[in-house]
Amino acid sequence: MSVESAIAYIKRMRSDEPFRRAVNDTEDEAANWAFVRSAGYDFSPAEFKQAVEAIYQEHGITPL
Repeated sequence: MSVESAIAYIKRMRSDEPFRRAVNDTEDEAANWAFVRSAGYDFSPAEFKQAVEAIYQEHGITPL
C-alpha cells in the first residue's frame, strides 16, 4: 500500500470520466475497494488522506 498509489488514483479520478463513473456506480463498499484494487491501486484510508493533503499542497489549496 502506498500514498503514491492513492495520488495516482485521485489523479485518475479527476481525469478519467468512465473510470470515475465505474467507481462511483459501485454502491457496495467491499465491491468498490475490490474494483479499485483490480485497477492496480493499493492504499489504505489513512494513505488516501495523506494523498489528499499532498495534492492540496501541490496546488496551494488550504482545506477548510
